[in-house]
Amino acid sequence: MFMKGSSLTSVRALVTRPEPQAHQLAEAIIARQGQAVVMPMIDIQPLPETQQIRDIILNLDQYNKIIITSRPSAQIGLELLEQYWPQLPLHLQWFAIGKSTASDLSHFMIKPCYSNNGVDSEALLNEPELQSVSGCKVLIIKGQGGRELLQQKLQARGAKVETLEVYQRQRSEYPQYAVVKKLESSHINVILCGSGETVTHLGHYLPEPSRSDYLVIVPSERVARHALELGFQQVHNANGASNHAILSALAETIQISPEGPS
Repeated sequence: MFMKGSSLTSVRALVTRPEPQAHQLAEAIIARQGQAVVMPMIDIQPLPETQQIRDIILNLDQYNKIIITSRPSAQIGLELLEQYWPQLPLHLQWFAIGKSTASDLSHFMIKPCYSNNGVDSEALLNEPELQSVSGCKVLIIKGQGGRELLQQKLQARGAKVETLEVYQRQRSEYPQYAVVKKLESSHINVILCGSGETVTHLGHYLPEPSRSDYLVIVPSERVARHALELGFQQVHNANGASNHAILSALAETIQISPEGPS
């Protein structure tokens, strides 16, 4: 477990999560004597507000449960909701995927249910409050596209599910060899990836023969399997996406590859 004040002097990390979370994590590493370079693999852009979006928001009080799937969903989604609902309906039961998303919701005075056993849809679906949902109206606030597991499983349990897409994810654009050059020039020995999509985009920029050279830290077993499928061979599951989980994983694992690729 990462202890407050622990040093990360051997860490030379590439942080690939979207902004502003990327710089927040980088600053936490630097504060502990590590080195961190920010190079997001995903850009987050709010979607234009449409009449369909407004109609869903105006009917917010008709739902029983609201599920927030990510940190951008929390920030962008709640700012949007508060434009129409300065006082959120009191009867709503809120859920979040992951402790970090739940923490972001606390800034809006919301205390959601979340799983302590994982940071994905599968973990949230195992929570007791989502087992008996027949007849419940559920709203999932999410990014454009993405996984449909939550919606499918809750519908199978009898819930009436709608989705509200509030942002889109796009692969960050870099020159062809920019990522490889950054890894080499900064002597990176660990890459931090926060999602399967991030790993996919990293693979777009990192040639397959080089993927075995770097320790990659990911937030869940599902993302770890995805990374292995893409040819990353040194993969560590941090069992969480929060800064604390990542810092703990760095403290535990960086000795595996202290010098980076040879």
